[in-house]
Amino acid sequence: MAPLLRSRGLLLRRPFHLLLPRLYGSVSPEGGIDLMNPTYVVWGSNTGVGKTLVSAGLAASVLSQSSHGPSSFLYLKPVQTGFPVDSDSRFVSRKVSALFRRLHGNFPTGLLVSDHVLNASSAAAAELLGGRLDKREETEGRDEAGSGGLCAYEETRIGKEELEEGDFRLVCKTLFGWKEAISPHLAVQREGMLVEDSSLRKLLGKCLRLSLQGGGDGSRERVWRVIETAGGVASPGPSGTLQCDLYRPFRFPSILVGDGRLGGISGTIAAYECLTLRGYDVAAIILEDHGFSNEVRLQSYLRNRLPVLMLPPIPQDPINDLLDWFYESGKVFSSLQEVLVSAHLKRIQRLHDMPRKAGNLFWWPFTQHKLVPEETITVIDSRCGENFAIHKVWNDQEMIIPQFDACASWWTQGPDSNLQLNMQINLIHPMQAWANEGEGEGEDSSRALWFQIELAKDIGYSAARYGHVMFPENVYEPALQCAELLLDGVGKGWASRTYFSDNGSTAVEIALKMAFRKYMLDHCINADFHKISSLEGCVDLKEGNSNG
Repeated sequence: MAPLLRSRGLLLRRPFHLLLPRLYGSVSPEGGIDLMNPTYVVWGSNTGVGKTLVSAGLAASVLSQSSHGPSSFLYLKPVQTGFPVDSDSRFVSRKVSALFRRLHGNFPTGLLVSDHVLNASSAAAAELLGGRLDKREETEGRDEAGSGGLCAYEETRIGKEELEEGDFRLVCKTLFGWKEAISPHLAVQREGMLVEDSSLRKLLGKCLRLSLQGGGDGSRERVWRVIETAGGVASPGPSGTLQCDLYRPFRFPSILVGDGRLGGISGTIAAYECLTLRGYDVAAIILEDHGFSNEVRLQSYLRNRLPVLMLPPIPQDPINDLLDWFYESGKVFSSLQEVLVSAHLKRIQRLHDMPRKAGNLFWWPFTQHKLVPEETITVIDSRCGENFAIHKVWNDQEMIIPQFDACASWWTQGPDSNLQLNMQINLIHPMQAWANEGEGEGEDSSRALWFQIELAKDIGYSAARYGHVMFPENVYEPALQCAELLLDGVGKGWASRTYFSDNGSTAVEIALKMAFRKYMLDHCINADFHKISSLEGCVDLKEGNSNG
């Protein structure tokens, strides 16, 4: 392992692992993310609403809790455009450094701040080098995946020359950067460095699983991790996948930066609904005060399900260093921190309580309950594609680990992507693009994830349009369309009717009807039910809902 390079502003062309400082420790199970410390994603209702200001303010608040012991903060920016002129990780590192100097000028605790850029397009790297990047360097600096290998590293120490136990740490990382300040998918088209969804998630997961030293019990004085997205909730990522879909496999709890401007109520609600529809949990909404009292209407709409915090107006003077604004906003960011800590601890406690309560409260089918120890009960936090996200304790660490759902695949996940494509249920072009791609790592899971999201949207639409509909002697569009698709698909050539059942009584009725039909067909009995019903001894089939 190469020694840690501490030269300020040093540009490096070295593999990622050579840049990992000694702040990092053990790696978690493959694909798993630990829950020992708060981890949040900062989303924006639009671009330019202040996501980076919120990230910096939260980092400063966490690192300012000097009376609560050591603290470390990891800030990750997976996608950055406009680099190197615009760098959110650099803004966070430098602004928090300035705030720390201002607030802790004579404080005995030190602060180590580092800013890493792991991959940059050739255009962005040339800009960073002042145009000194030639083709040979560009080729040599790329890894096997074709990502830019030119990495920048900047480090600052405040208060002390040597890092000691009890000092603070702020680690900021930009995973991928492009020069033009445009949407990432357009930047890829113009500058190259295509980043597949699976590659981006793999690197992001690696950065998260390489935990900072400290660890702990989830309390506020330990490690915090914040991931800041680019643009709005549904802005495209480098591959064109919407970011709300791109990061869905992680399903980290969310901070939504709303819009306090005129028209911001609609944009904030739309962003919130977009996240919740995909299964995200939003812990808080925070927005800048523009004098329109947007927070009042948002709180009314949300029915106080989550807090809506207001930041003071941001100075528009370009020469303003915003330090006074951050100082003025300190109480708001402290409140945000308290909300996030509370939500994190409640989540952990609930996950701990679920096995015990399930064993006491549930009657499971097909189960001898006395033979089921509490520790063998699987706690399912969520699902993404073909995998459950389950809660486990691994090496005394709280973990969320993906687990393939081999059982439910028999029932709800059976149709493969080709069958889903042929069914033509509200399909759109990204699915066709995936179907045409060659086989590759993560492709099947991406298809399954896409289909899960589309299904959730269709179910949400149907529930909002129809609510609950009693089916006997009624017809409505989803049921009729489903019947038509089934008869034209799996039933083509042999089926003429469809049965729908979601309970035991109708299932038995269906089974008996099918059995009688099969018996009559096998014995060449004329299926003239008008005549048969008048015959003596005819069996009258009736569903026994009322009588059980």
